[in-house]
Amino acid sequence: MKKKIRSNLYMESRFIKPGLTVECDPQGYLYSQGRYRTKILPEDLPEWYIHGYLYKRYGFISAKGVKHLLYDPNYTFENHLHKYDSLFISYKEKIEPYQSEEMRFKWYKGYDHALGGSLIKEFVEAAAKFSNYNADEILQEIARKRAWYYERNPN
Repeated sequence: MKKKIRSNLYMESRFIKPGLTVECDPQGYLYSQGRYRTKILPEDLPEWYIHGYLYKRYGFISAKGVKHLLYDPNYTFENHLHKYDSLFISYKEKIEPYQSEEMRFKWYKGYDHALGGSLIKEFVEAAAKFSNYNADEILQEIARKRAWYYERNPN
């Protein structure tokens, strides 16, 4: 029987109490959007679901159907390659920067999910493959960030 895969995010666990208390399903079923128990196992997901650490636990995010990506590299901290970088993902609309009078920093609207860390490059490459997304600019910026990092951390 073919499972109905409807969500673009499936997590291996869900939060049950504030303070990062998590619950895993004893049969290994995934949680849609990190909240709702499903009857979907990791092996049921198509190949365009990328596995990694996101939202403080492990899960799967779809690289198919991506409409827009926005990569925000952080060049402040020299001792981490992508730890403080962000990749904003939209399955519906273009992601736009905004800044309100109350905010002292720029943020973005129109995104569905945000990734950080080592999952960024893998997701961008998968979005290029499975969504036919032109990721050339983002991959060039990732390469620039990599060169910048290794220039400061040669070992």
